[in-house]
Amino acid sequence: MIAKAQEGDRAALDELVTTYWPPIYRLALSKTGSPEDAQEIAQDTFLRALAALPRYKETNATFKTYLSRITLNLIIDYYRKRGRAPHLVDIAQYNEPIIDTSTRPDEAVVSAEQRREVSRLLELLPEEQRRVIELRILQGVAIADVARIMGKSSAAIKMLQQRALKKLKDLFDENGITGGREAGAG
Repeated sequence: MIAKAQEGDRAALDELVTTYWPPIYRLALSKTGSPEDAQEIAQDTFLRALAALPRYKETNATFKTYLSRITLNLIIDYYRKRGRAPHLVDIAQYNEPIIDTSTRPDEAVVSAEQRREVSRLLELLPEEQRRVIELRILQGVAIADVARIMGKSSAAIKMLQQRALKKLKDLFDENGITGGREAGAG
């Protein structure tokens, strides 16, 4: 698909944008907290990527990683220009929930409360650990790609992920969340 897009195939270009727009937009939205700014950053990501497409060379990194790196650089620029720190957002707001039609309303409320609680606990993690969890667990990015995005070795990413998951488990235990249900519930 990338080779066809490099040759100017309009359908291939459209397919690249259609395939990668949602994760790039979600990444920008999770970092800015603003749908308008996320839209602009995602657009700029694709403008830059498509402008550089003739020079793009396949590497061990996926095209999604390439786009994510551009997006993260644009987010850094976004905050530099505004001279402020990143807006902390509730990650649960940007995850597309899978609605189980067999779920009873009372179970759905508990599930929503648990997602909010998990998001709150994620915010308690150190920045690098939270970022690894966002990329690896929430976005499904491969370890090697996360390593490139964060400028670390794969071993360092594995260690960060392991520490983050252990810290989250401890936070879950401290807050009475076990096995997907709050302690004493159901």
